[in-house]
Amino acid sequence: MKISTVSSIEEIKAFCNVNLNDNSPFIDYDFYKQLENSKCTTAETGWVPEHIVIKNQKDLIGVIPNFKKFNSNGEYVFDHVFINAYNQLGIKYFPKYLSATPFTPVKRENFIYCSKKIDSAILSKLIIELLIKKKIPSFHINFIEKNISNELKKYNFFQRLGIQYYWYNKAYKTFECFLLSLKRKKRKNIVKEREFFKTQNINFIVKESSDINLEDIDLFYECYSNTIKKKWSIHYLNFEFFKELFESKYKTKMILIQAFDKSGFLGCSLHFRGKNTLYGRYWGALKKIPFLHFELCYYQAIEFAIRNKIHKVEAGAQGEHKIARGYLPELTYSNHWFNCPDLIDAISSYLLDERKKIIETVNFLKSYSPFKN
Repeated sequence: MKISTVSSIEEIKAFCNVNLNDNSPFIDYDFYKQLENSKCTTAETGWVPEHIVIKNQKDLIGVIPNFKKFNSNGEYVFDHVFINAYNQLGIKYFPKYLSATPFTPVKRENFIYCSKKIDSAILSKLIIELLIKKKIPSFHINFIEKNISNELKKYNFFQRLGIQYYWYNKAYKTFECFLLSLKRKKRKNIVKEREFFKTQNINFIVKESSDINLEDIDLFYECYSNTIKKKWSIHYLNFEFFKELFESKYKTKMILIQAFDKSGFLGCSLHFRGKNTLYGRYWGALKKIPFLHFELCYYQAIEFAIRNKIHKVEAGAQGEHKIARGYLPELTYSNHWFNCPDLIDAISSYLLDERKKIIETVNFLKSYSPFKN
């Protein structure tokens, strides 16, 4: 068994179209390809495609989606503490390797996507040899399942915890059924927020797949850009990317929720449908309207999930305010390898302390559950 890298997902198109399958809709050949086509993942953005391929003789048997990173933008597992430690020792931190979905903090089922079973011990050894050969100072694997993270931990890939907030569909028949599962005060607050839109004659339209047109993408991107400007954030994704997605078969995974009043279009949110999960990713508005973010990103997503019998809604990273709206905190897992013997003990100690604090925080936040039981 041998491993190497490729500089474009297109080089392994046939394999990816068959084997790059995951609950996450972002582990997808078209998604990675449109990022390349639109130049969102290039040396200029700090995201250079360098996917790891595993071969048995001449046969391609596995792929690890991977990027050579020249910054830490758009990752959502913040590694500034490690960058500072490297800098203090006068050691280069970049370029590093990162196996993650670009610009979105979404969990995935797998780390490696393969056509046959691959021995994890042998693969881990080969990966580390590749990293050393290519003089990569560190390798980061973000947002993976706990069982895979635990397996990687056996091979000197440090485990790191984080927190995200998810809503689960407990076989609710309607949004009102969901509301009835909440404590009275939380239920009243949601009803009050939603009633505001009725008093203001603001209506919402849900568009899926073929219902979405190019004008909708134009309006969405205007909102997306407006939100980024307000947050002083980084414009990770350009209009060409969203247009490429819209014009590809990937369009079938897109759900667009729009808000209108008598004056016209107000704002929207863009969601993506996985196997049994709805992923809320991007949103924006042309004017400031109370509660619009909650409605477009949370409540409309919950209604869509109930209507379509979708088990779970992931509405993005961070945000304790999601708890009051039915999204509960859960641990996330990532793994990290460092080629710096002088820092291993310090990193290990830091991650152990951080782990204790994260677990304490999750347990504390769960005590604020809005549900009756």
